[in-house]
Amino acid sequence: MSTLQEDVLALLAGDGRRLSDPYPIWNRLREEIPVWKQGDVVVLSRHAQVRELLGDNNILYGRQGTKTSARYERAKQEFSPHGRAAFGRVLDQEFRQLVRMDPPDHPRVRRAVQPPFSARNLAREMQDKVDERVERSLVAMAEGGSEADFKKFAYSLPLQVLGDLLGIPIDDLDMVHSWAQKIAENKFNADSEQAAIEADEAYQRLMAYIDVLVARQQASASETGLVAALLDSERNGVVSHEEAMAMMALMIFAGHETTSNLLAIGLLELLRHPEQWARLVAEPDRVPAAVEELLRFVTPAHFLPYVAKETRQVEGVTIEAGDTVIGVLAAANRDPGVFERPDELDIERSDGRAHVSLGLGPHFCLGAGLARMEASALFGAMVRMFPEVSLVEADLRWAGRSLRTPLAMPIRLR
Repeated sequence: MSTLQEDVLALLAGDGRRLSDPYPIWNRLREEIPVWKQGDVVVLSRHAQVRELLGDNNILYGRQGTKTSARYERAKQEFSPHGRAAFGRVLDQEFRQLVRMDPPDHPRVRRAVQPPFSARNLAREMQDKVDERVERSLVAMAEGGSEADFKKFAYSLPLQVLGDLLGIPIDDLDMVHSWAQKIAENKFNADSEQAAIEADEAYQRLMAYIDVLVARQQASASETGLVAALLDSERNGVVSHEEAMAMMALMIFAGHETTSNLLAIGLLELLRHPEQWARLVAEPDRVPAAVEELLRFVTPAHFLPYVAKETRQVEGVTIEAGDTVIGVLAAANRDPGVFERPDELDIERSDGRAHVSLGLGPHFCLGAGLARMEASALFGAMVRMFPEVSLVEADLRWAGRSLRTPLAMPIRLR
């Protein structure tokens, strides 16, 4: 039998067997070792600690500094020259993105891209498109037979919405998905040289495609909401060209992989709890509340890394300046000190909005409104069109690391 420490390290490394049900491991970590230090890596798992980590605005913890953390520097030394160069390029791409920025760069870039994601603009520009995409995609899925792989559907829908948002032609979506998936599989991976090489190749192809996409839109004067906002900011000197391109890469990745997880694993958990599904079918007005509960219960991204900016004591454990600090959102979202019956899925719970799945403060998820819109549209249409949907098999195979996802999810529509 493995120890708790072995289980946690395996989860952080993306062990498929443990990914099938990671919550007992995260729960044990939160209750037994809420501040767990292994060398220069510290793992935080209680709700209060993770909230402080997520809401911190470059005071106690930083994001940009993770690029040169001891963990990443150690990984580089263990790789071959080719792997080291690939890993360096991956880090360069990751740390140009908004989610890895600290002030003053973070507020500057965020202000430039915020307008298209406001509630009013999203409702005006995207609601009808999302509803239409959902309806059309579900009809197509049903026309394919009584059974379907919902994992494929959960990946294609956010991609199509991103295509509408960023102007990506529908024929290019599968290609873009393949790159985003490879990047997602290797997110925060400092353990495998081959993973770094594969992520580097995916990033190079993705960034070359984004350059072509932007040039194509500029030539045809068809810049869409987010693209137009980014290019206007670049022309006005608010953001650099590299920052604008990195923002588009982030939207392709973050607006696709995390939302796909929410849709696929969200439906999986609803069908594993048939009384919750039946309640949603009977009362479809509860869909927005159900989406909030699924954000808590599923936690699309299980953990996020930071770097400590100063030395301090947390519950008797010394966090040194420069340590990598990992916040386990999936453990925080099931903290019994915050949530009643935290391991139960309850679409009627009153404390669900205390989840930390979308971040906090300055780094609150920019695409939160769009993710909620897509999930609400999908589950609302599912309870109406396929109230008797069921799982074909419950024993799924899983992959990923922070972004845990099923490899396939067969369902029976009727």
